[in-house]
Amino acid sequence: MSNKSKKATGGASDANQQRLAKQRSHDSQDYSAFKVVLFYCSLIVFLPVVTFFVLKGFVLERFFTMSDVKVNIAAAVGAVAALHVSLGVYIYRAYFGGSKASKED
Repeated sequence: MSNKSKKATGGASDANQQRLAKQRSHDSQDYSAFKVVLFYCSLIVFLPVVTFFVLKGFVLERFFTMSDVKVNIAAAVGAVAALHVSLGVYIYRAYFGGSKASKED
């Protein structure tokens, strides 16, 4: 092999390594964004359900003398409040807490 072909091969290898490093960077950013979205989706879906059953089963029926209808209504109000809190946290994070990523084209 001549020196010219060695240099051309080395240049292509450097370009491939740079392209792979850039792709890994984008993949890690995508994975990070996926984790954040998955966390907030789980929070929005499961927090109200858990709140409803915890309020109904453990708090309201044991510590307060209320009828079943009132217990269900109070637990539903608590679940709606938990939903609003989780949505508020998500909106706050989306508006104020997002990373300052710059676009590169």
